[in-house]
Amino acid sequence: MSTDAAHLAQFEESEAAVRSARRVSEAAAPAGLFLSSMPAGSGDRKLAFWFVACSVLVFFTLAPFAKTPLIPVPAFIPLYQSALIVGDLLTALLFFNQFRILRSRGLLILASAYLFSALMAVAHGLSFPGLFLAGGLPGQGPQTTAWIYFLWHAIVPALVIAYAVMDGEGEKVEVMSRPSRAILLCIGAALALAAGLTVLTTAGHPLLPTVMAGDRDAPAKVIVATASWMLSVIALPLLWRRRLHSVLDLWLMVVMCAWVFDIALASVLNAGRYDIGWYAGRAYGLIAAMFVLVVLLLENGKLYAQLAGAHAATERALARHAERLRILHQIDLSMVAAKPTEAIAAAVIQPLRELLGVSRAIVNRIDLAADEVEWIAAAGRRRTHVGPGVRYSTRMMGDVEALRRGETQLVDTRRLPQGPETEALLASGVNVYMVVPMIAGGELLGALSFGSESDVFPPEQMGIAREVATQLAIAMSQARLLERVQGHAAELETKVLERTAELEAVNKELASFSYSVSHDLRAPLRAVDGYARMLEEDYAPRLDDEGRRLLTVVRESAGRMGQLIDDLLAFSRLGRQPLARQAVDSATLVREVIDEVRGDSRASIEVGELQSTPGDRALLKQVWVNLISNALKYSSKAAAPRVEIGSQVEGEETVYCVRDNGAGFDMRYAAKLFGVFQRLHSNDEFPGTGVGLAIVQRVVARHGGRVWAEGKPGAGASFFFSLPQAAQ
Repeated sequence: MSTDAAHLAQFEESEAAVRSARRVSEAAAPAGLFLSSMPAGSGDRKLAFWFVACSVLVFFTLAPFAKTPLIPVPAFIPLYQSALIVGDLLTALLFFNQFRILRSRGLLILASAYLFSALMAVAHGLSFPGLFLAGGLPGQGPQTTAWIYFLWHAIVPALVIAYAVMDGEGEKVEVMSRPSRAILLCIGAALALAAGLTVLTTAGHPLLPTVMAGDRDAPAKVIVATASWMLSVIALPLLWRRRLHSVLDLWLMVVMCAWVFDIALASVLNAGRYDIGWYAGRAYGLIAAMFVLVVLLLENGKLYAQLAGAHAATERALARHAERLRILHQIDLSMVAAKPTEAIAAAVIQPLRELLGVSRAIVNRIDLAADEVEWIAAAGRRRTHVGPGVRYSTRMMGDVEALRRGETQLVDTRRLPQGPETEALLASGVNVYMVVPMIAGGELLGALSFGSESDVFPPEQMGIAREVATQLAIAMSQARLLERVQGHAAELETKVLERTAELEAVNKELASFSYSVSHDLRAPLRAVDGYARMLEEDYAPRLDDEGRRLLTVVRESAGRMGQLIDDLLAFSRLGRQPLARQAVDSATLVREVIDEVRGDSRASIEVGELQSTPGDRALLKQVWVNLISNALKYSSKAAAPRVEIGSQVEGEETVYCVRDNGAGFDMRYAAKLFGVFQRLHSNDEFPGTGVGLAIVQRVVARHGGRVWAEGKPGAGASFFFSLPQAAQ
């Protein structure tokens, strides 16, 4: 049905909207809520610039005093190392979590870099003798601590460089494998690299150049420190040249700047441990470790806030969608129940107004011939009006021709002519209202109008209004069609009653005529036959042979006339007599008929399997009587007369057959066999009235079956009739 198809399309569209709403939080997050994909704004750039500017200012202020020794503070190292480890581990954890969502290989590299940094910070802290262990790491030498520091501050910038050069947009290079497996591999790689470098700086200590002479720097330290320092410097332009600067790229550049100042003060410009450069460099390192962590934590808070808002918006959207479907379903149920349009509109108008969020909503019926609009149902904030009565001009609907084309109309109430309708709309807070046409079958039947003080009608609101208007138009069209059908049905019922009365009158007249035929024709016929019999009995000796022959002809003709009257009366009663249906045992009925009609016939009768059938037993008996009598009669002159009776099931009907080897007939005249008074043989050859087969045809037709015959002159005939297996 067109109604079902239209609503199915709307339902599928609405279901797609629900699925989209449920994915709001998931779809919104990758689009711009993460540091790696969020474009850096002007505020982010200004903040980063001021951090770098302050760092530069502090660096150039402290650089001249970098070699100034200060009081050694042994507690500074464990505090500093612990803060670095915690900060780097938390940052790595946050990056791994973002990688699980975004599947970005660049994030995986950064997470691995921060995890490696935390592991190297652990090794660096353990390498200070007496800090955690009395002798530091097992097998370490005097250069182990310094080499762990330089390798640490060389590998991390190298990983940042790898992130920066990945297609210019590392966040868009997706990892195809499962994220958990990739994370475990990277954790294993970071552990293996940190462990390998630690073993290198302990067990392979004799192979490494001397960079420290006690707490003072050796000459080779400047070369090694400068090399690791240059990696941080190289990372800066590579991060800058990325095609899209994300917030993450921006703060990584700030981190690399801090690392540049860290290595410069703590390893290049200073003279050894516990001087101003050494302490200031460590401070820069700690600040560098905390930059990205703080930004990630702020981002997570912002993300959760936005997800909470998206979840609340999704819940509201789902609630609106559920109410939207409920209204459409209510209209469908009302249409199925064949409720009038007024009842359908009354059931949905107030929920529709609340769903649209407007001051007033009205379902209107448009009478184009009268140029008028009539309320079907209207809902305001305080009351609901249902039923016809309020009528006004179509000019309140805007451009009617545009409505007929399916175009919505935006009407400014304040620009309408003054009148009670305009004043009522303004009093209810409707300054602007929208008119959505209700069209079915290309005909404008009405309109759904709604409005409030605002002149803004969002797309979702318009979509809801169009869906409901379409369904209401279909409901109105079906109500009109139902009204017409009911009118036609009432008219047909009246005609049927009139025709039934006429048929009853005709049947009464026919019954009177049959009685007249039976009584008025039989009386003179009995007189003719009676006087002829008296003449034959009393005066036969006085008559010559010709007179006696003529008298015999009169009596035989009177007998045939009586039989003809009986057959005609039986034929006429077939059309009026109701069928008394029951299960008929055809085999028993046929044997009963054979016993009645066989008489002194010398024909052999073979009865095959006969299927039972539902029908009127008395009428079906007439069928068998006529067919078997005819078979016996027309085969009586054969040398060895034979009659075969049988049946078979064909599809949903049972076909019965009576076959003889008698006179047969020419198939050219088969159509005349079942007509009244139609005979293919003379009465002298085979006596009869020509009504028997007509009775067969009428009885079978009343049972919902059909009759036909096949034959050949001198080779016999086969008469068939079919009856449905189930009662008609």
